[in-house]
Amino acid sequence: MTKRPVVFFDLDGTLLTSENKVAESSIKAIEKLIENDGIPVLATGRPAFETKKIRAETGIGSAVLMNGQFIVHEGDVIYRNRINPVQLKKLGDYAAERNVTLCFHTAEQIYTTNDQSELLKKDCAHCGRKMPIVDDDVYMNKPVYQVEIFIEEGEKEYEEKFPELHIVRNSPYNCDVFSKGVSKATGIKKFLELTGLSKENTYAFGDGLNDLEMFEFVKTSVAMGNSVEELKEAATHVTKSADDGGVAEGLELCGLIDQPENEKAE
Repeated sequence: MTKRPVVFFDLDGTLLTSENKVAESSIKAIEKLIENDGIPVLATGRPAFETKKIRAETGIGSAVLMNGQFIVHEGDVIYRNRINPVQLKKLGDYAAERNVTLCFHTAEQIYTTNDQSELLKKDCAHCGRKMPIVDDDVYMNKPVYQVEIFIEEGEKEYEEKFPELHIVRNSPYNCDVFSKGVSKATGIKKFLELTGLSKENTYAFGDGLNDLEMFEFVKTSVAMGNSVEELKEAATHVTKSADDGGVAEGLELCGLIDQPENEKAE
């Protein structure tokens, strides 16, 4: 089992700036990480198709996607965990009775029950995503790995109604929904098992509540300056914001890359 450093990066608010771009400083820092024999891996709630451009841009070949439901290693799918369609039918009916919009994530596309939802429109603008295709029972025909519930509050109601599903707030507009017992942490554990990499030299960068479990699992955690306070309290290190070179600084704090020569103290 190899003990090369493995670094898991959340996307939104971490590797992506507020403009939904990867900062040039982050790209250069990841290049240095790879030169130093480190292995960068995405760990995100986003589906596979939304990360292809980012992986190409950064040289990151592997990803734990949809909060641990779908794993890619060097471009190949090595694990997938479909949500039971019966559970999705019950969730869809319950949400429809309350006029709540859902989005269903497959590996190739996102579908919604209502493309007129104001919360959905706000979330798409927030994360730079196109409006999804309308299909309220896509789970009957395609594997669905994650769902989004568009509510500003009240997730406790859904947790109690659907104990077989894990529900975690992702943004002010929505919550992620996936299989109970699955998280970024379980996805990382599965990734390490399937690739033969060691947990002893693992790191994670994040900013949100859905990063808490992976922070608890890895050996060293780095919260972005724009993180929620709960995550900062759980982190080994707190770095600058995603917009202010936080990824590069975080890798330096962990000793995984060197500080640029022109920034070193004389």
